[in-house]
Amino acid sequence: MAVMERHFPDKIVCYPQNKEVHFSGLKDYQIDAFSNADSVPWSSGDFRLTHTAVFVERFFNKVPCKELAERFDVKENTIVCMYKQAVKQVKRIIKALDSRREGIKATKSDRFTDDQKFFLLACVFGFSQVEIAKMFGRHRNVVNKKVKRLSDKYKALFAGQEIREEIPIKDPSMEEKLTRPQVVDMVEAYVEQGLSHRQAFKRIAERYAGIVGRPVNFRGIESRYYKATAQAG
Repeated sequence: MAVMERHFPDKIVCYPQNKEVHFSGLKDYQIDAFSNADSVPWSSGDFRLTHTAVFVERFFNKVPCKELAERFDVKENTIVCMYKQAVKQVKRIIKALDSRREGIKATKSDRFTDDQKFFLLACVFGFSQVEIAKMFGRHRNVVNKKVKRLSDKYKALFAGQEIREEIPIKDPSMEEKLTRPQVVDMVEAYVEQGLSHRQAFKRIAERYAGIVGRPVNFRGIESRYYKATAQAG
């Protein structure tokens, strides 16, 4: 049954979308129609991946590993390993979904740029763009644009198409004395054009090094940005 959720600081309250039916209000013939079977019949014929089919057949249909090994022409131990791997993957997804706002922290987030996180949360975990925007403190239109950009890129890759050349990044003007507010404006300008925050920090550091005539660590630019945004908040 689909439910609606209302979140509170110390609890989550679920509300049914449709009118609830209490067990005490059921008729005898309705109760007799209940199934006590410990399996939920679900055909795996529509799945292309063997791992997925094995999980569905084992978990929902209780098909023995030996039977599945014969069906897919592999060793029985292979079926056992496939099922264990599938269960681990499902647990990771459930953990991320259950975490809601903290969902992205359930993955090794340092492997992904912010743009990739937006795409994963929207297209894999099913978060709305409004929810993602709130998580990262961004405008929903920015999230929408970045998700669409990556979605189009990946769609072209999987279709075997040649990816169009990236649109050149327009560099905003830079002063010799770079203040924190200027750093914030420059970073946001780069992010609006599709760069991640880390890429923006590095690009600013490289450009600033050319102006002052010495190496500039992008971590210093990153520090200025976050200190300025923290003060503004």
